[in-house]
Amino acid sequence: MRILLYGDSMTEYLHQPPRMLTDALQALHPGQVYEIFNWAIGGTRAELVLYRLLYEFWHGRQRMLPLTQSQPDILVIEACAFNNANDQQDGIANFKHIWDQILTVCREQAPQARLITYLTISSSPTVPEERANRLFFHALPEVFALRHKWREIYQDAFEQWVAQAGVECVNMRNEVQRQETLGVPRQHWISADGVHPNAAGVELISQKLAAAIAGSEGIMS
Repeated sequence: MRILLYGDSMTEYLHQPPRMLTDALQALHPGQVYEIFNWAIGGTRAELVLYRLLYEFWHGRQRMLPLTQSQPDILVIEACAFNNANDQQDGIANFKHIWDQILTVCREQAPQARLITYLTISSSPTVPEERANRLFFHALPEVFALRHKWREIYQDAFEQWVAQAGVECVNMRNEVQRQETLGVPRQHWISADGVHPNAAGVELISQKLAAAIAGSEGIMS
């Protein structure tokens, strides 16, 4: 089974190859052979995912093939809402339009593939500790709060798009919010920078994605 992952740094943190995802899948279906490629790149926007679905792309020494050549069985594509959120209000309609195009390309260029989208863990509304803040954002509290606000708005926009398009979605944001109601703070899943998943977050994302993949319409027999 060939599985391709696309997204930004949130998915890039699952590693290449994505060890925890592979382990989670093999725990669900021992003996199944997986060929998993993590083609996520930090800073990616939805339109850059669209480009890489259509055209060959090199990232360092890694060659990423277009859908017509890669021929995946499963496509897992992250919303990339965090990076598109920099466009604020003016970019919301375009963000949804790009996702319309992504869906069309997946159906036309890889009709054999099952598409699973996923919405990643929300960022923390709390300004990260000083060292992480300097390394990642150099952000004053009001700037960090603005980033968080628009990330939430763009994640909302993606949830709306998924509902309208009828596309399968692994909603990690909802899962972590559910965990918060059970007493597990969001910081349990994210690193000191307030954004990216830590080891626990990577494991949680991997397990939820594996469960979705394993539920694929008879493919995992």
